[in-house]
Amino acid sequence: MLIADENVASALFLRDGLTLKGHECEIASSGDKALIDIRKLVFDIAICNVQMEGQSQFELLEQIRLIQPTLPVIVGAAVSSIQEAVAAATRGAFQYVPKPFDIEQLLGFIEQASEDSQRAQRATLPATEHVLAKSNGEIVHASPSMRQLVESIGLVARSNAAVLILGESGTGKERVARAIHAGSSRANQPFVALNSSAIPEQLLESEMFGHVRGAFTGADQSRRGLLVESHGGTLLLDEIGDMPMALQPKLLRVLQFGETRPVGSDRIGHVDVRVIAATHRDLSLLVKENRFREDLRHRLNVIPLVVPPLRDRREDILPLIQQFLQEARERTITSPVDSINDEAMSVLMRAAWPGNVRELENAIERLVVLGSTSVVTRPDLKFLEDKPPGESWPTTEGSLWTLKQMNNSYLDWVLARTDGDKARAAGILNIDLSTLYRWERAKR
Repeated sequence: MLIADENVASALFLRDGLTLKGHECEIASSGDKALIDIRKLVFDIAICNVQMEGQSQFELLEQIRLIQPTLPVIVGAAVSSIQEAVAAATRGAFQYVPKPFDIEQLLGFIEQASEDSQRAQRATLPATEHVLAKSNGEIVHASPSMRQLVESIGLVARSNAAVLILGESGTGKERVARAIHAGSSRANQPFVALNSSAIPEQLLESEMFGHVRGAFTGADQSRRGLLVESHGGTLLLDEIGDMPMALQPKLLRVLQFGETRPVGSDRIGHVDVRVIAATHRDLSLLVKENRFREDLRHRLNVIPLVVPPLRDRREDILPLIQQFLQEARERTITSPVDSINDEAMSVLMRAAWPGNVRELENAIERLVVLGSTSVVTRPDLKFLEDKPPGESWPTTEGSLWTLKQMNNSYLDWVLARTDGDKARAAGILNIDLSTLYRWERAKR
């Protein structure tokens, strides 16, 4: 049980009563501590106040429901009312109970919550829900679009069909691929990820298919490729839109027949691999430009999954911040940072996040590593609020900009947000790197 109550004496009294009945309890004396515990530990039920200090009414309840939608939450109220009880129910509270608590009554509600949970588990479709439980893993899905995506992951994981994951850079496409693998019958076999754009073209074939000794200069010994390494499991081909045309027919043979042939060998091997591809590019457009094979696109696009950008699922920002804060604190255990105040949280919630989830995660990591106090405040977010080049948009008082001015300003803005990383900026803008360089030259 989680007991969230600023009144420590009251919380201890409740804990002692529940402990005597065989329940293990954790006390959180603040809303922030309660949310950290919810992320860190596994609870069967939460008992919290209607309003915690520094929070609005039902705020803790709503945040718990965002993080753990199925966790039963009993809300306690020192001064109860019918209107408040109705409000608690509409926000997903399991029960609304007057304080001080009647232990026997509370135990009855706890037993009822346990029975309801078990009944729900028995009533679910075992194939879908079991996969969901295993596969959603690190994927935050408070928003409707992400909840739908997680449901799709559960269904997709049951098959061996090829999957094409689409979405802007930084949206979490690899996490989706890992979730599919974790929820599949291949979960105990290797999961291997290969970024097609991160390896020089001349080495990519060897990386995928392996090579025999003497196949090329420097090939002093034979090497198994990643296709063989992932035999029985899953291979993620990230940024598949950047795969060289010369390699695409060989990948098509893998998808059709499971055939592999190491560089320099005349022997054909076979692998059992589920291929998941991911890209931020429009493969249909690449096909029209003769930069991607249409037959390969059809083979990969058996089941398309789209990961929405963070700006279109802002309900996920709060739980993502909480998750990243906990993970960053575990990586930097000497950091004093353990919470973010409301004003700073508001800045984080309103930020544009053109780099999507990856940019948000990096921002939280920066706050934890560089933080010198326990609470993150708005001044700590100066790096987000400082206007980089291109963020001074025209106002109604000034003269309107041309489309070229707007394009140049936005390009500068994205480059500033990506610390000058042109490849990442091109991914966010959904353009080729050569196009980005051409735009930069046109500005001079």
